[in-house]
Amino acid sequence: MYRVMIVDDEEPVLDSFSFILKKYAHDFLLCGKARTGTEALKEIKDKNPDVVFMDIQMPGIDGIETIRQIQPLFPHIIFILATAYERFDIAQKAIQLGVFNYLVKPVSKNKILEVLGLVKEDLDKRKKENETLLEEEQFLKRTQNEKLNKFLTSLIWKNPDVDSWNDFCHLSSINCEKAAICLIGGISSVSEEIRREIFGSLVQKIHYKYNCFSTELGDKLILFFPEEREIKDLEKQLRQMTNEVHKVNLVFGLGGSYHFSEITKSVSEAFLPFSDPKENEERRNKEQRMIFSVLKGILTNDRTKGEELFENFWVSKFKQDEFNVAKGKMVALFTLILHEIENHLLIRSNFNIDPAEEIMPLKSMEEWELWAASAMTELFNLLDLQKSQTYPKPLKKALSYIAGNYNHQLQLTTVAEECSVTGSYLSRLFTEHLDTKFIDYLNRYRVNQAVLLLRDKNISIKEASFMVGYQNPNYFSRIFRKIMGISPSDL
Repeated sequence: MYRVMIVDDEEPVLDSFSFILKKYAHDFLLCGKARTGTEALKEIKDKNPDVVFMDIQMPGIDGIETIRQIQPLFPHIIFILATAYERFDIAQKAIQLGVFNYLVKPVSKNKILEVLGLVKEDLDKRKKENETLLEEEQFLKRTQNEKLNKFLTSLIWKNPDVDSWNDFCHLSSINCEKAAICLIGGISSVSEEIRREIFGSLVQKIHYKYNCFSTELGDKLILFFPEEREIKDLEKQLRQMTNEVHKVNLVFGLGGSYHFSEITKSVSEAFLPFSDPKENEERRNKEQRMIFSVLKGILTNDRTKGEELFENFWVSKFKQDEFNVAKGKMVALFTLILHEIENHLLIRSNFNIDPAEEIMPLKSMEEWELWAASAMTELFNLLDLQKSQTYPKPLKKALSYIAGNYNHQLQLTTVAEECSVTGSYLSRLFTEHLDTKFIDYLNRYRVNQAVLLLRDKNISIKEASFMVGYQNPNYFSRIFRKIMGISPSDL
């Protein structure tokens, strides 16, 4: 329903327009009337209508001047001029002001409804464009937040390289090379809802005084302070702020300010206050709860939640425990996951990676992160395969065909022919049932296979490229980096 205001100094005109709006214009609602330009200025500011029928000749400020004054304040309003005389000079001014239409009195009911029909088309189009713009802005904001959170979480275990640091600086609009990390926690016993409320209040207070970025890691809040300016007395100020929030006893750890190539030193210093031996038992109980959450996220085939819970778990374990101890816990976790998949989902596991054989030889966090991403992808693909039993037959056949022929040149039309459907129909099946495009699914499948091949150091990038269906190694490298976030040479 769009709101309409009528501005005219003749009472019969006001009554006539009002009657037509109420009886015949069902998409419009009369929100106000005005009899002079001065009154119109006040009413428009109060009512904020979508459409204004504006008389030109009125006592005091005329219609043209009223529009000129109000338009900068309310550029979205559609103005329709009404006058008893058709004058060229007025029409020119109306055009310059972007007036939507120009009516000559007396105006018939049909003419008013015709103009309102055009107005509705214009307003509907604007509304749709605004909704699309809002959706795009919200998507962009979510994507930016996801990238920022992923970057902050990665600092827990590795120093960023120049490219990732520059990407972060560009994304967050900062310009510096040093930063300090702060960790706040010690309230693992409260519910997640209360903890988030406490952290949210604290972050809000900190943002008033400092430029910082934050994300949650398990039961801890990570604060990232870029050294754009002097951050003297930062520790004192933060402790004061934490003491003011909900009157809870928060554990507080602040690392020094380091160059981005050594930022994990700041992280390690920030973790020191959390290494109290008294927390060991609670830590073990918490670890069991986290394992259960990871398992639940995976068994319910919630890919996004499962991957998030799994990443939170391994990040905390590799930070808390010695590298080999953490790897052992990951072996136990994956063994448990595979056991539960077979027992609870009745899927005979075709998971072609043996956790103990694959995890224990890993020598660095970079190798572990790559293995974990590939393994989780394969794990969820296994679950998707079980889920695909409910997919339409053409889609099942397409997935099977890709799995058996990904190393050959594949086109949507080629696969569609094998499935006895059109390319457009198969494309729609991928979108509706897998929430992805055919080419994106194919690229991700090929890259996952390439990761497995490149674990064999005797296989070159060029060879792996050909073996998974890419004839151009440079193109393969670009696709690999887009999907995995690193180049094949970084394996």
